[in-house]
Amino acid sequence: MVQRARQTREGAKRAAPRKSRSKVTGSAPDNAQRIALLEAERDRLQASLANAEARLAELEKSRAVVVDRIGWIIDSLGGAIEKRM
Repeated sequence: MVQRARQTREGAKRAAPRKSRSKVTGSAPDNAQRIALLEAERDRLQASLANAEARLAELEKSRAVVVDRIGWIIDSLGGAIEKRM
């Protein structure tokens, strides 16, 4: 049991030490630039979301039209079969 624990400890890879971060990440211009980049990314993601939602609405309308057409065809074929009998 002890031998297995030693093998496990010896065989385990140790994680590389992390670089220490200082509490101050940058100067004010760097922070302002970072904020501007984040805002630009947010705006791009919002636009992408709006496009995806619009596309989803189009697909839902298209699906409804297809379902209606299939229902109409089924009714037509059912009526044709009833006429033959």
